[in-house]
Amino acid sequence: MSIEPIQIIELDQIDPRQRGQAYGEAARHRIETIIAAYREIFHQITGETWEETVVRGAPFILKAKAFAPDLVEEIQGIADGANRAFEDIFLLNARSEILFNPQVLAQECTTMAALPEATKTGDTLLAQNWDWYNEVKNCQVILKIGQREAKPALVTFTEAGQLAKIGMNAAGIGLVVNNLTSDQPRTGVPWIFLTRRILESSHLAQALGVVLNTGRAHSINFLIGYAAGEAVSLETSPVEAHVLWPENGICVHTNHYLVPGQNFRDLKPLRDPYPSTYLRCRRAQTGLAELKGEIDVPGIQNILKGHMDKPFSVCMHRNPEVEPLRQIVTCLSIVMNLSQKQIHYTLGNPCRGEVQTIDLEW
Repeated sequence: MSIEPIQIIELDQIDPRQRGQAYGEAARHRIETIIAAYREIFHQITGETWEETVVRGAPFILKAKAFAPDLVEEIQGIADGANRAFEDIFLLNARSEILFNPQVLAQECTTMAALPEATKTGDTLLAQNWDWYNEVKNCQVILKIGQREAKPALVTFTEAGQLAKIGMNAAGIGLVVNNLTSDQPRTGVPWIFLTRRILESSHLAQALGVVLNTGRAHSINFLIGYAAGEAVSLETSPVEAHVLWPENGICVHTNHYLVPGQNFRDLKPLRDPYPSTYLRCRRAQTGLAELKGEIDVPGIQNILKGHMDKPFSVCMHRNPEVEPLRQIVTCLSIVMNLSQKQIHYTLGNPCRGEVQTIDLEW
């Protein structure tokens, strides 16, 4: 598959439906492509038609509307602009919750944060390898959303049609995420809605409240960084959350719970025949420790290129020996300097891709 540059979409509309419509029009081709890809992936996972999966997602719409009616309105705008049904676009924003099936869903990611006491120049750094299906690698977009009333301007890297995922904002809040797998799913607010609200936060405490005070439907680790020199990892399941702070100025997370659940089981080690999450966590922690307080962007980028135990490495490659639903690859590698308002990213595997840099003028 040839790699296409990530599409950048600037959205300054105040009205959520108008903002969504502009997004949908701009990303129409990528939205069509990703829906076609997910139609096939979803069918392989569930055996359902797209239409049957849409029906199963209806209860999540009510939860999302109660949590963030403006974002539901924005999804309607995206649907209008992309000439798709509302339910199609909502499904893109609730794919993890609706498709919950720990036996087949292989979702990986490696995230890191480094605070000023551990970095070479005293900056706060946040990084991630986003590992997912190769079929959606060319369906990513970068949204640049302007300031609206009390909501700061933000930049987010996400899949076409989605509200937000990885990113940072003008208030110095940054976000990277890891999928987790627990045994207590429920109908609740999809995590994509939470990532958007985190990136619309003006304060770190506000971002924590978004995660901890919401009826979540899925299991996600939200690693939130703050340019003022802090970071926090929020390990969540639908029924429980753990607040983890950096140690020695660093924080690392992959796809297993670092704190045992009191009210749920971590299904990752029970259902995954190749639990690379443990080694990837170890390699990232070791790599940051070896930099001995001199962590910088190139140092983190080298860790994200790591190939120990390839293809189950930090830089993840396709393994043809496993079933197609487990053939996950690194689709995006990103390092954010929250202090300098810079984003360095590589589309696809960082070992072979070209680094692009965004300088944000906020």
